[in-house]
Amino acid sequence: MRQMTTVEAVPLTPRCARIYAAREHALLGIGASDGYFSLPVITGLLRWGLRHFARVDVLVPGMELAGTLAVRGDRKALRRARAAIDNTRDRVAAALETLGRPEVGVFSWTDLVARSAYSGLRHEIDRLYVEDPDFREHCAAALEPVLHLPRPDPSRIREAVPSLLSELPLMLDTPSIVGTGSSVFCYPRMLPVARRLYAGLLPIHPSPSQGMVTTRLTAAYAGAAHWHRGDGNGSSCA
Repeated sequence: MRQMTTVEAVPLTPRCARIYAAREHALLGIGASDGYFSLPVITGLLRWGLRHFARVDVLVPGMELAGTLAVRGDRKALRRARAAIDNTRDRVAAALETLGRPEVGVFSWTDLVARSAYSGLRHEIDRLYVEDPDFREHCAAALEPVLHLPRPDPSRIREAVPSLLSELPLMLDTPSIVGTGSSVFCYPRMLPVARRLYAGLLPIHPSPSQGMVTTRLTAAYAGAAHWHRGDGNGSSCA
């Protein structure tokens, strides 16, 4: 097998590049409902992060994932979401054990609800979603590639949107949530909602100390890492 070599990191904006250059904190988003995040891939991403940043945390999906799976037609969405989340956590734990770094933080959106910085941001996002029709339209557009449906009807959007709304606080202000001076949110492809957010198209704006970075392995164990068109989610962890 060919060993992973490095990660190609591409900041979304010049400001993101400056935050990335500080190397203070990386939040690695690990998805659960596609085949990309194998144990070798997770290990490679973590190895890279731990070498290049003062601190690393890992974001895995919460049970909000069940809504997205249900809209995709999964009749056992709750059970499959729970199994996918547990399997993802197990792979992350195994990777951290291999690297000898069990102290790295691993949490889901659901785990963060008890943190006031996260819950405050989530409350504001939920308020916008209810009150601002333009914001709802942006969220619906971000979910279309996730659901594999052209212009999904409002009921399906309502069922799937919790995953997106749950992740937005971490694109806005991870530093206030985890207690760092600056942070970059890392994922193998740039999320549609992140592009809208960092282009200033949404009525909320990221913290000056928050960045977004795409992180792709430049080499991998043979056959271990293939990102298929359509994989992923409007949120990083679905």
